[in-house]
Amino acid sequence: MNHSRFDNNFCFLNDSDNSVSFAEGMNFIYEVQLSKVRTLEKWTIPIRIKYEGDPTKEDIDVLNQIIKDFNKINGFPGMKIVNKDENVLLIYAPKEALPEIQQKYNLTNLTIDKGVCQRFSENGEITQAIIVIESDIDQNTKNSVVLHEIFHMIGFYGHSYDNASIINHIGEPIPKLSAVDTLSFRMLYHPEISIGMEYHEINAYYQEKELAEFMND
Repeated sequence: MNHSRFDNNFCFLNDSDNSVSFAEGMNFIYEVQLSKVRTLEKWTIPIRIKYEGDPTKEDIDVLNQIIKDFNKINGFPGMKIVNKDENVLLIYAPKEALPEIQQKYNLTNLTIDKGVCQRFSENGEITQAIIVIESDIDQNTKNSVVLHEIFHMIGFYGHSYDNASIINHIGEPIPKLSAVDTLSFRMLYHPEISIGMEYHEINAYYQEKELAEFMND
């Protein structure tokens, strides 16, 4: 089994590529969300994650770092780990336990391929989610899978044809969000972008913005 050398100073966001544009962000948001639900959906309440199962110490370190980094996003309602009253249940389980978990949580219409996320929303607001992570895969892959599934959970529902994206179709381990992932995350959760907005409304807002000014909001 391969072991990761995760450094908790590592940042899962990627703001280093200044060549990305609002147009690329809009294309990504359309590809992975608005082409499926038509009007924008996202969390507006704090995300309370409870984990269960058999996570390693590194799993918990990675989860804490993802939370720390995602909480830097302007307009994001925030995530934290809780022991009760969760609205996101994150389960780490070995492969042989997955069929029982699928049945218990009525995930039988989903395929767990290293990980899976089921979200629930009301009137555009994501309110709950269940994430299942296969625990007996190598640590580097597992780090990528949990980041992938949490990115689905926050509102990026589909998969992307951009091979650099954390939610690409290829399924190879990726250590962090791509520049387009990160910009799209910032665009989706900007305080001026509301649930229920359509593509043309979001696009019109960003056509009036300067990227440098936006990234410093």
